Amino acid sequence: MKRSFRLAKNNDIDRVRRNGRTYANKFVVIRVLSNQLKINRVAVIAGRSVGNAVQRNFAKRRIRSAYSKLQEKIVSGFDLVIIAKKQLLDTDFHLLRSSFEMLLDHAGLMKDKES
Repeated sequence: MKRSFRLAKNNDIDRVRRNGRTYANKFVVIRVLSNQLKINRVAVIAGRSVGNAVQRNFAKRRIRSAYSKLQEKIVSGFDLVIIAKKQLLDTDFHLLRSSFEMLLDHAGLMKDKES
């Protein structure tokens, strides 16, 4: 993920966590807030409840990979904070990606399939 697409400042992440809409499944929690830009900015978080440092980094890599494969299908103009859950570590990547896509669709962030 390019640096320009990252949501890196604590103030921005806190703003999304406070004011954004929340969508969740058993693998991730997504907070979404409009950013008035032409790009999406993303922060990926894995807390200590996910596991040790190796497991947290693995979870974040899986989320970034799933997001990058879906990036072109996602509507622009939003800040997303994606929070990993522990169940993410034990699931198949294809199941993770499809459930992630369904969650983004439920949030209204997926472009129309006709386009």
